[in-house]
Amino acid sequence: MDASNVWGITGNWAEIYHAYFVPSITAPWSARTLARAMPRPGERLLDVACGTGTVTHQAAQIVGPMGQVVGLDIDAEALAVARSVNGQNGGATIEWREASVESLPFADGSFDVVTCQFGAMFFPDRVAALKEMGRVLAKGGRLALTTWGPLERNLGNAAMAQAWGERVGAEQAAKLQPPHSFNDPAEMRRLLQAAGFGQIDVQVQVGRARFPSPQALVCGYGALAGLEADVAMRDNLCADVARLLDAYCSAEGLDYPTEAVLASGQPAP
Repeated sequence: MDASNVWGITGNWAEIYHAYFVPSITAPWSARTLARAMPRPGERLLDVACGTGTVTHQAAQIVGPMGQVVGLDIDAEALAVARSVNGQNGGATIEWREASVESLPFADGSFDVVTCQFGAMFFPDRVAALKEMGRVLAKGGRLALTTWGPLERNLGNAAMAQAWGERVGAEQAAKLQPPHSFNDPAEMRRLLQAAGFGQIDVQVQVGRARFPSPQALVCGYGALAGLEADVAMRDNLCADVARLLDAYCSAEGLDYPTEAVLASGQPAP
């Protein structure tokens, strides 16, 4: 039996991520990221590592039809999903660009706001990427950056990592570590300073993730990772995660705390 049938979920990684993880985990943070950026009607905004476009679409509504919004990502599958999402009427028209953050295809000072939600931890050279974001910001422009906190403070991922480590192996469990690799507020501040930003503010905030059940969390991650498993393995993983997250389960579903680091800054004069 192939993995897609075991997990009951089909699609490429971007489709699975957008359908199962954006509404449950990442979307609740978008308003917080944009609150740090403070975009205003008519402004120009670049959403870096936009993924499937959750922040990008919300930003388009804020800057309105007189504004400009660009969603940029290096992954074509993510951008295909982003383009397929119908935004609300009345917002800015979004331009989607496939490019690397370390070589942004825009002139100096092209944007009033740059946002990056849950992407910076995957950048090979974080300082180079931050410098590029600063380069394309106009004088007085604002950067808003959001990354995940430590794995152990994002309890769903921590439970998945423990269950995968015990049932599947350390190599598979290690795949849940990279999203949490840029979790130190002091490091965030230091890298922003090294990239030439001032007026830096870094905060740790707590949010919530919500799934219909622990089984939905397990099956979503199994499908997202393309994990090969049989029914017995699936059921064992579901039982493990349900046990580990039992305190966060109720008749309404699974509801557990998450933690993220939110930073803002402006290019130094």
